[in-house]
Parts: sequence; structure tokens; C-alpha cells
Amino acid sequence: MKVAVRVSPFLAADLTVALLLCLASMGIDRHLALMIAPEVLLPILGIAISIFISFRNNQAYSRWWEARSLWGVLNNQSRNFRDNLHSQLGGSSPAEALKRPFLLRQVFIAWALNHELRYKFHPHPRQAMQSLSKELGCAEMGSQDLLVEQSLGLETLYRDGQISDEGRIQLQRVLDELCSAIGGLEKVRNQPFPAAYDVFIRLSSWMFGYLFFVRIDATSAPLGSLMGYLVFAGFLIAERLGAFVETPFFDPVLALPMNRMCATITRGLLGPNHPLAVPPEGERSTVWT
Repeated sequence: MKVAVRVSPFLAADLTVALLLCLASMGIDRHLALMIAPEVLLPILGIAISIFISFRNNQAYSRWWEARSLWGVLNNQSRNFRDNLHSQLGGSSPAEALKRPFLLRQVFIAWALNHELRYKFHPHPRQAMQSLSKELGCAEMGSQDLLVEQSLGLETLYRDGQISDEGRIQLQRVLDELCSAIGGLEKVRNQPFPAAYDVFIRLSSWMFGYLFFVRIDATSAPLGSLMGYLVFAGFLIAERLGAFVETPFFDPVLALPMNRMCATITRGLLGPNHPLAVPPEGERSTVWT
């Protein structure tokens, strides 16, 4: 119910326009309705639109799942980076001082990416970036700039004899995987479905829903109007939910839980007591952003 309440504002405009259109079309003459929506047309059109919407929603979920998988890669490779640093530098106090900036930057990369991918401004990633830049004693940077800083830092460690050549290669390989994952997430964000395809499916949903309403309103009184509107609304909701899911960084309800995933990375690299290790929505939240 909570999720439905949060999703409803995104659907309200479509459902309201559909309702007004249905109210204005009630009572159309039966013969005119049969001419507008002949018996042979509606089943064929309904099957075709269902296939289009189903295909679009499957592709949308694939995009959503691809983005979720890439965030999983980001999480796993961040832990690999941490473990490789530990194995190369050890656990002494001087080693901890050397590792700390790398771990902070790695967490910074996740929060910076969280901020960059969003379609709408969210205060928590921005606050996280400000907090991490202050802790690092540097200016705010983007995810790509932070990856470059990580590579330069590894080169410094290698040149100073703190890590071996093999260790540098292993750590750089992890950064390469991180770079690929970030590139994949940027691809999902920057390359949505073709606009023409999106418009075609949306217009088709409206056309079928309206024709179905006209036909059933004229031939199935007294409940035809209600059933016609419910079917109309169902097609519109299915089409719109697919459009939202195909943009997995859409704010706030249908997006990936990026704050939660960044908090998980923070907890894994900087410990559970770090201020950013707890998502702002709370650990038991059912609606994430």
C-alpha cells in the first residue's frame, strides 16, 4: 500500500485524463460505437498492444536488472580493492594510514556515481560527497576523476616500494573492472529506449483503451462504463510502469536503492560506525531512493 501511494502521483495525470475522456464519451450511440470499434478490430488490436507492452516491459526490466548487476559489480570490486590493499600493505598502524585515503576515495566513487546517475537532485548523496571530500581534505570530484586519483595513488605506492609490481597490477585490474561497471551504468542512463518507439506504444495504449471503453460502454450497460475505464486504466498503468522501470535511476520509488547500496559499500570499507554506513531511509524501509 505504501508503495502504491508513492507511485500514484506519477500515474495521476494519465488516469485523470482517461477518466475525463471516458466521461465525455459516455452514452455514444450503439451503432456509432460499432462503427468506431468493430468487433473484429478490438481483439486483434488488444493482442497486438499486449505484445508490444509485454515486450517493452521485458526490455525495461532487463535494463533495470543490468543496472542492478553493475551496482553489484561495483560493490564486489570495492571489497576486492580493500582486500588487495590489506594483503599488500598489512595491518600495521603505518599501513592503516596508507590505506585510509584509498578506502575513502573508493567510497567517494560510489557516492559520486550515486549523485551523477540520478534524474533528480537528492540531498543525501550530495551531503555524503561533501563529508567525504572534507575527510579526505580535497575538493569534490566526479567518479572518473576519483578513479584517476586511485591510479595515481597506486603508482606512488609502487614507486615508494610499498607494493610489489604484481600487487600494483592486481589493484589496477580491480580499478579497470570498476571503470567498466561505471561505464555500463552511464550507458543505461544515457541511452534510453528510442523516443519513437516509446511514443508509438503510449499512443497505441491510449487508442486501444479508448476504443475498448467506447465499445463496452455502448454494448454492456449498466456496468460497461466502469469495466471499460478499468481496462483502459490497466493498459495505461502497465505502459507507464514499464516506462518508469526502464529508467532505473528514476526518483523515487521504482529506482534502484542506490543510497542503500552506497551505505553497504561504506560499511564494508570504512566499518559500521561510519556516519554514511546507514542509509538515510533506515534499514527497514520498504521505499528506497
